[in-house]
Amino acid sequence: MDTTASVSKGVFLFTNGFKKGKGNKKKTGRPLFEKIFLKELWYETYKQNWSYIEQQLQELHHKSYSVLLNDVVDYIKHSSTTENSTLEGVIPSATLLTGVNQPDHVSQFTALIDIIRDEVTPHVALVNSQDAPSIKHLVENTVWQLINGNKALENYDDEVEHISPTKKLRKSQCTMKALKNWYARYESPVKKKPSNQTKKPLVIIIPDFESFNCNVLQDFVMIVSSYVSTMPIVLVFGVATSVSALHKSFPYHVSSKLLIKVFHSHSSAVYMNQVLEDIFLTHTCPFQLSGKAFELLTDVFLFYDFSVTGLIQSIKYCMMEHFYGDNLKSLCCDRDQVEDLIMKFSAEDLENIRQLMSFRPFLEQQDCRTKIKLFEDNNFFREALYQEMDRHHDYLYSFYMCLRLLCVFVKDLPKSMLGRTVREIYTRCSAECVTDTPAFKDCMQLLKFQSQFKLVESIKNALKIINSYLQVVSPVKPLRTSPIKNNLNNMSLNDDLGQNFVKSLRVHLLTFLRQIENANTETTVLTNISPEADANDENVPGNRYKLKEKLLKATRVDRVQSEFEMVRSRFVSYLEDMFSKGLQSARTQPFHEILFFTDVSNVRKHIIGSPRGAVHTALSNPVHYLQCSCCHLPSSDSVIDTLPDVCLAYKLHRECGMYINLYDWLQAFATVLHPDEEDDQRHQHPLTQLRFTRAVAELQFLGFIKSYKRKTDHVMRLTW
Repeated sequence: MDTTASVSKGVFLFTNGFKKGKGNKKKTGRPLFEKIFLKELWYETYKQNWSYIEQQLQELHHKSYSVLLNDVVDYIKHSSTTENSTLEGVIPSATLLTGVNQPDHVSQFTALIDIIRDEVTPHVALVNSQDAPSIKHLVENTVWQLINGNKALENYDDEVEHISPTKKLRKSQCTMKALKNWYARYESPVKKKPSNQTKKPLVIIIPDFESFNCNVLQDFVMIVSSYVSTMPIVLVFGVATSVSALHKSFPYHVSSKLLIKVFHSHSSAVYMNQVLEDIFLTHTCPFQLSGKAFELLTDVFLFYDFSVTGLIQSIKYCMMEHFYGDNLKSLCCDRDQVEDLIMKFSAEDLENIRQLMSFRPFLEQQDCRTKIKLFEDNNFFREALYQEMDRHHDYLYSFYMCLRLLCVFVKDLPKSMLGRTVREIYTRCSAECVTDTPAFKDCMQLLKFQSQFKLVESIKNALKIINSYLQVVSPVKPLRTSPIKNNLNNMSLNDDLGQNFVKSLRVHLLTFLRQIENANTETTVLTNISPEADANDENVPGNRYKLKEKLLKATRVDRVQSEFEMVRSRFVSYLEDMFSKGLQSARTQPFHEILFFTDVSNVRKHIIGSPRGAVHTALSNPVHYLQCSCCHLPSSDSVIDTLPDVCLAYKLHRECGMYINLYDWLQAFATVLHPDEEDDQRHQHPLTQLRFTRAVAELQFLGFIKSYKRKTDHVMRLTW
């Protein structure tokens, strides 16, 4: 046992010849959640819907950032081919203004790295501020990623036959000199290459510029500038605020080493509007948010984090909450799948649908025989449910089209009474019947004063929206069983919405467009003067009242409306009727609870955190989180010695005023811990003083108290 001799105490492990096997790891199957709910109807629909939404998000993300990222990549290609800047030690630098939505930057820079590796160079390094507290760490992380951070180099190594195998560098050996030697070997002209092929640049990406130490970045730029003449290095800065932040961080002798090119990205609010309008606020989206839920999520985005990623995750949580454990919500799917899903419903599922709040108004519209069949005949109820869900899809199709048309006509009106974006107008339309509001009536009144040119332009934009909707509309699938057999013709159904509604709207708009374009804008003025009245008034001399009336009649003229004004008035009246039919509230539709998520109170507790309430609950009643019997309190105001020290100190400090004497606080703390001892000896235990000191320090760290400068033996209470 001489090998275990040591000056200090330690634990020594003897393997006794045991060697860990190198067998293959067991393949992990599906998660436990999927194993439990895999065969559930609601889970299959949820998984299918979310995969569809994710696919749409990826396409939108690629479409939104493709132009910006391609511009950055083209700049990197151009900077690597030009040698004018590298001769003087100037570093080509791309400054990407990303905005303040920090959680969304990861996906943006990940997409940028993928494009750079595919089209420009495999030598890319991304260094965050937390990985580079000093210049030494910044250089080591950068060089390490450039040399070892890409698997694409393995294939490139096989092609380089003249290079002898070398040992892999440790991270502490990663310096700029080592990078220079490595780059000289891999880009050596000894290998046969075309004469027109340029060296691949080294791209260094710093995504969070404002979080870096200014002195560290200054030193790093000066070091890199001394190696630019031998290696084509390009810097990419991610700036969240503005370009002035970059100029304030670098003095002139450092900024003169950078050839800065600024690239502007879309703001987070613009990207959020694109995500909502192109994916979630469409009739093709299988999941719909009610007005209150939608307003909650957008308020969290606008007033908290400006994170589109957080908004999408919040919508995903609402979607999970909507689908979980309820087979009725499986009808949140495409129109073609509704019939097959209804046929899979059990009698219990159909009974749950009958208990929905919107089923009663629908039932009251039917006759007696239909009411009886809706309760007793499940097949008849399935057919009725299918027709109502099919009509609901027609309603969504017409609703979102009218929503966009309303946005086209009112977004440029003064005061923006209904809003300027589809998102803002949807919040108004989903919360109430927007056609009955004073704001809508004022907007229609303002439309009656629009010019001919502006009205023609709005109608043309509206026709573009209608044409795009008519191209993607899906035909109505016929019923599996005959409706005449089940007497469904007796039910009162409204068939005004859907594709027929859009086609008739398109015809009317084309007609109004031709009339408004060809209408005459000249008006005529007629003056009405009655000679008999003037003769009668002259017989009454000295009457000032009659004289006033005579002068008013002489100045009164009758204005005849022009042809354009009459057509415009009829067009606005048609818009009012059309919007009142197409923008009905979702709460008026039968079985709207199936497609629309309305449980806002439950989601609010999980999405919007309340740290102050959680900390207060944990300190005043720790059994709520610890779930232990030793911390159980007989009442909320009582204290026991088994409570954690910080909880005990917190409950005692709540009984004090604004200023707390530490000696009295310690006495009360020691009294609870040692109730049987004498008063003079309780607080003298070193362990008691240590526990009390630590509890006070924890409360100060949490922000409940702070030190009081006037009296050193007192602390100030910060909460009430």
